[in-house]
Amino acid sequence: MKRGLSAAKVLCHDHVALGVMCLDTSMRWYNSVLGMTPYMDKHPQFRDDSLAMVKAGEAVFALLKIPEGRGPLEGCRSSKGHAALRVTHKEVRRLYRDLPQILSENRAREGQNVEVEAQDYGAQLSLFFYDPDGNELEVCAWVADDEPVRFV
Repeated sequence: MKRGLSAAKVLCHDHVALGVMCLDTSMRWYNSVLGMTPYMDKHPQFRDDSLAMVKAGEAVFALLKIPEGRGPLEGCRSSKGHAALRVTHKEVRRLYRDLPQILSENRAREGQNVEVEAQDYGAQLSLFFYDPDGNELEVCAWVADDEPVRFV
């Protein structure tokens, strides 16, 4: 590092941007599955035909309309990334039980992946799943390694 320069003093992440095919469909899905509600929807810089913001707690997603003739990103978790939302240990266990049905009941299009992958990383319990456009999402809870109650 050069003298006189310092790294950015980051406070927290601000938002996650995700490409979607239909803003209205995605806004309904994010509300029904993750309880996210419109955010900054009266501000013309943050809500128009190509952008919608949704929020739950401190988590904010910018939903970006994928241009005509283009499709959602394809690939695996390592190549296209994912967005993770922190929940409580109690909530991740509830979602372990309920999320498959929630996803199935909120299927937005034919062929939509509604599978849930559970991972117990020891210090973190995670559930991975997809939105209607194939964006991978994760809900996770940090727990003590010796926590006696896991997913089951």
